[in-house]
Amino acid sequence: MNVELEPLYHVLQKLTGLHRQLLDTVRMEREALVAADKKSIQETTYAKEAIIEAIRQQESLRMKCMGELFAIWKKPPSEMTLKQVMIHVQGYDPKSAEVLRGTYNALTVMIQHITEQNLSNRELIEVSLEHVQNMKKNVLSEAVPNSNTYTAHGQKTGGASGARLISREA
Repeated sequence: MNVELEPLYHVLQKLTGLHRQLLDTVRMEREALVAADKKSIQETTYAKEAIIEAIRQQESLRMKCMGELFAIWKKPPSEMTLKQVMIHVQGYDPKSAEVLRGTYNALTVMIQHITEQNLSNRELIEVSLEHVQNMKKNVLSEAVPNSNTYTAHGQKTGGASGARLISREA
């Protein structure tokens, strides 16, 4: 690995590890949601927040490393993407470019899986909330006594009458 690329490569490795942790965490979150385990849901939520914050910090370091590279290469900051780094490096160090490309692809795939898992978790939560709302509506409608003893025209409704004798044994 080229000496000027090593700091960027190390940051990308840390980002890959953090994204792998995040993917595992959103999968555990799914299991906790299915099990309706409040404590586990809370723990995975806190863990996700901590991992996301660590990813933000590493992303800032990545941008700093790339800024330094682009300053050395005398390239405009508007072109500061990982793909541009790979293209630039490809010309003089194809092996390093391939390593960067592999890391980039791994990150891209993990981010896609994380996004899909988060969407799946969200759908599960939305369906669960819909079921809870329906259950709440059913419970509340049965808990409210039905006091409609007269129709809108003033006629008595045929509601439940008193006890009736169904059969008589001799």
